[in-house]
Amino acid sequence: MEWDFAVLGALRVSRHGRTIPVPANRQRALLATLLLNRGETVSVAALVDRVWGPQAPAHARAALHSLVRRLRSTLTIEGPPGELIATRASGYLLELPPAALDLSRFDALVAASVTADPQRRADLLREALALWRGEPLTDVDSEVLHREDVPALSERWVRAFEVYFDAELTLGRHAEIVAELRRAIRRSPLREGLWAQLMLALYRDGRQAEALDAFHRLATILAEELGVDPGPAVRELRDGVLRADPALSWRPPPAAATATPAVPPMSLLPADIGVLHGRVATVEAIRRSIAAAASEGRLPLVSVSGAPGIGKTALAVHLGHQLADEFPDGQWYARLRGQHKNQARPFDLLSELLSHSGVPPAAQPATADARAAALRAALAGRRVLIVLDDAASAEQVEPLLPGAGGSAVIVTSRSTLGALVALHGGRAVGLDPLSPEAAADLLIAVFQDHGFTVAPDVVHDLAALCGNLPLALRIAAANLATTGPDDARAYVRRLREGDRLGGLSVPGDPRVALRAAITPSYQRLGGAERRALRLLGSTPTDCFTTEDLAALADVDWSTADAMLRTLTSSHLVRPAARGGRFVTHDLIRLYAAEQSQHEDTVNQRAEALGRLFHGYLAIADALARRNYPRMAFLPRPAGAVRRTAVAAQPESPSWFHAEYANLLTAIRHVAQHGPREIAWHLADRMRGYLQETGAHGEWREVVELGLTQAQLEGDDPGVAAMQSSLATLSASRADYADARRRFQAALTIQRRLGNRTGQASILNNLGIVHREEGQLTEAGECYAQALRLYRELGNRHAEWSCLGNLGVVQLELGQVHDAVRAQQAAMEGYTSLDVAEQPLNDIANVLHNLAVGMRALGRPGLAVLHLTRAVVLRRQVGNRYGVATDLDQLAAAYVDLGYHAKAHGLAQECLAIARAIGRRRVEAEALATLGAATLGLHGPAPALELLHQALRLGREIGYRRGEVNAHLGLAGAYRAANRHQEAARHARMGEQLAHAAQHHLLARQARALLGDAEPEPLLRSAC
Repeated sequence: MEWDFAVLGALRVSRHGRTIPVPANRQRALLATLLLNRGETVSVAALVDRVWGPQAPAHARAALHSLVRRLRSTLTIEGPPGELIATRASGYLLELPPAALDLSRFDALVAASVTADPQRRADLLREALALWRGEPLTDVDSEVLHREDVPALSERWVRAFEVYFDAELTLGRHAEIVAELRRAIRRSPLREGLWAQLMLALYRDGRQAEALDAFHRLATILAEELGVDPGPAVRELRDGVLRADPALSWRPPPAAATATPAVPPMSLLPADIGVLHGRVATVEAIRRSIAAAASEGRLPLVSVSGAPGIGKTALAVHLGHQLADEFPDGQWYARLRGQHKNQARPFDLLSELLSHSGVPPAAQPATADARAAALRAALAGRRVLIVLDDAASAEQVEPLLPGAGGSAVIVTSRSTLGALVALHGGRAVGLDPLSPEAAADLLIAVFQDHGFTVAPDVVHDLAALCGNLPLALRIAAANLATTGPDDARAYVRRLREGDRLGGLSVPGDPRVALRAAITPSYQRLGGAERRALRLLGSTPTDCFTTEDLAALADVDWSTADAMLRTLTSSHLVRPAARGGRFVTHDLIRLYAAEQSQHEDTVNQRAEALGRLFHGYLAIADALARRNYPRMAFLPRPAGAVRRTAVAAQPESPSWFHAEYANLLTAIRHVAQHGPREIAWHLADRMRGYLQETGAHGEWREVVELGLTQAQLEGDDPGVAAMQSSLATLSASRADYADARRRFQAALTIQRRLGNRTGQASILNNLGIVHREEGQLTEAGECYAQALRLYRELGNRHAEWSCLGNLGVVQLELGQVHDAVRAQQAAMEGYTSLDVAEQPLNDIANVLHNLAVGMRALGRPGLAVLHLTRAVVLRRQVGNRYGVATDLDQLAAAYVDLGYHAKAHGLAQECLAIARAIGRRRVEAEALATLGAATLGLHGPAPALELLHQALRLGREIGYRRGEVNAHLGLAGAYRAANRHQEAARHARMGEQLAHAAQHHLLARQARALLGDAEPEPLLRSAC
């Protein structure tokens, strides 16, 4: 033999019979790792971990390369080593024939022993065990190697010894192995299988007392070391010894059992259901995965997991039938009963699979480990597909896995079985409910098989009520197949309005029921997880976070996280499409709510929901105050809030966007069920986000709900806040009369309460209404009063915002330089804050207003810079309304610069956003800007059509400034068309409207168009 490497003891290397010393420990650790993975590429990371451990050098890859070079040099003592250590893209590989490594020889002897007769098996294993010279790699100093790799070697040694002893016991050599058994036990004192074999050997040698003493010594060791009792198998053996059970006596093995006979291929799969609707892509992906693993010499192992009734078994069986030609030696099926109280034991499952392989029960080893080894040997060289259905855990599956060879395994489980992926390279496939289309196709296919059709709307409703869950769909289809299509609409109504879970069952057969399918998964949970699932089922919200579960269950974040991992692994909860959030299938939620009705009190559910909703309010309050500092919010009411909720401070727009549906649902829920105060307080904190996104329908709904609840409770601050919010909504929709009325009502309440903060906020907003109505004097007075109150209160953010509003009025009065200075003062205030505290939307407002001022001063290029930055900030915070107003101004600035194509595109984008969010004032302004850009691109005719649309819309909504802008745009377009009379008429009308509304700057532009002065850029409104 040229090379001879040994790892079953101290590391040894020899070549041509001469020892090659490897004195350097790091070289020994490197060589040992490569030897343990002979023929496989070992990654750089794994090698670095085992050579250096936590003290890896800064440039680990380079250091490893140098170490490999030195090891190659060490191995050249007896001549060039050739390509012994090969370099690969991801690491290094030791190319060595199996006979050159003691571990490979050991494995080959063990594998050969499995299908041999007992005498040959004992001889082969005796030869294999003789290769062990002590503990593996005792002279290699590597903590990681001895923690991660060596225990697996020791486990193989013990398993081989157990099979060896089993063979000797089968041959009747019980007396001869007692001493060997005692030595093996000293090395592995916690191995119950060895103790059981010692007890059996002693008993068969007539030493019953010693056999019982061995049991008591095992019990003592387990109690002292682990605090547990011996397992049931050893206890049963102890009982047999006590009663001198004849079954324990030795009998010569039957002659027929001395070898494994050849057996014909068996197809043991259940019947295939045929077409798997909605799973074509999944089936193809699994087939590719199995083919790829087989081509790479790996065990094709697929773990299919999902919720109860999701179709795991149907998928696995369907795949088994499809793959039958690729596994000609058989397609086996075993039910592991993972959801039953009496789960199938690996010991019994191994017996079943060994029987399929041709090993009769009488020839099967006596221990589970030995049977696992026998199965691996029996499957070596065969191509068998094994479907293991309904596994409880990876531990239940692992003993059943083939070793090297051409077999494949498909496992189904309600748990994710991550250990199969981590330890055995399996592929995890999680099944989701079918798409609505696939669910409908499944129902239609079943109905067609029974010779009838059902109306499409009924099919759609039925699929939705079944949650697109395959089992529920098939139960529903079976029920209609029994009662006939005339019952379809009534059946849908019963499911919608009655006991849906009860309706999704086959009458007379309790096995075929959705409730029965879910119950085992629920019962397998621990008490805390069952309670968590019940509380989740009792919430009205659609999705939840770890923080939400912590609030519901009244536990800390880490405990809630652990609960979620368990629930997710069991597929009772699944991650939502949005990161960090989770959902529960509708039917599982229904089941959980049903269990809560039985197991939780009304008060317990109410307290849990109270914690959840107060948690929402705590985060919404913190984020609203941080991101909308110029707004006045109600003081947050007292309520049970966990610290995790207060500490969780995500970015405001993303949190409000992610929780939007939950917040709306929470407000609707508390308006009906309480606590009522949550309704107006949550609506108050959502105001800034709803205003930015333009969600006018939901804004009105939640604030009106809040107003009603505040009025019912007689909460004046709440009533004032809701009236003020509705007034802001009316102003944004150009209903200024309603806005004034509501603001005045809110202001009256705030004055009666002596709330100066509330008064200042309302006066500021009243100023905006007056400004939009063209009442600039009144607007200035409101701003001045608000500014004084803000300064008295020391509210700098609101002061700067109000200062910006005052600057807008100055601009519209024609006081351009004063207006620019006011905006600059506001900007200086905002930028004096720390970056993390700067309100991005308020800064964008100032940039917008500065841009309007720059255009009025004839500096459109600088306006473009300000507006470009403003658009970025608006998009960052999700303010679509702000984006639209900025795009309109940006388009107008490009018109000033003569870039009409660029302006045209921006104006179209603005128009689309304005229409999407229902901002009709912005729509009117965008039409006018689009008309101006079109005039430069395509001439007067198409521009006039757009500008007339702008004028009609401005008049329709009573938007005076919009009318003025449209008139000025029409004057310019008619002048370009040489229709001077129409141009003059529109210029005069624009001048008159602007003068009446105190829009002096716009009036000056109108006069310029009439020829009284040089034309100036057509301006749009400031923020």
